[in-house]
Amino acid sequence: MEKPEIERRFLVRPGFSEKDFPKLVRWREFHVVQTYLLRDGHAGSRRVREIWQERKSSKYFFTQKRSTKNAMTKMEDERQISYEEHQTLLLQADPSRKPIEKRRICFRWKKQDFELDIFSGPDRVSGLIILEIELCNEWQKVVLPPFLPIVAEITDAKGLSNLQLSKKLN
Repeated sequence: MEKPEIERRFLVRPGFSEKDFPKLVRWREFHVVQTYLLRDGHAGSRRVREIWQERKSSKYFFTQKRSTKNAMTKMEDERQISYEEHQTLLLQADPSRKPIEKRRICFRWKKQDFELDIFSGPDRVSGLIILEIELCNEWQKVVLPPFLPIVAEITDAKGLSNLQLSKKLN
């Protein structure tokens, strides 16, 4: 079922790692491979993700997103899928895009849940670090963690969306 996803995104200075977190901040690390699919008549993006933690089995998700007039809000339909369905959907991978690989560090700060994505790979996104927070509403106050070297808010930066970052350069 489609529901609104309201999030803000921030660019973090390259070189930051989980080793730089204060000792009192608890975090969990996940590995994510995100592959965009051909549009298939859908007015937005379609993707599959494989997510796993160290020494644990993978989980698979299918997501459809479409933009709204507000850059902070997208309409999203996401569901967990089986390994077999994931493999079948991968056959629909968009050949003009490459899979995005990243480490995701999830942590809580000031009663807010953050995701810190550290992109990897031998290309232009390697080393890119983006902090995301999902909000309950567009007016919700965000208290950014002071230990993160935030460079800029990139919520409105279309060129830094995951969809755009997956584009193959010619």
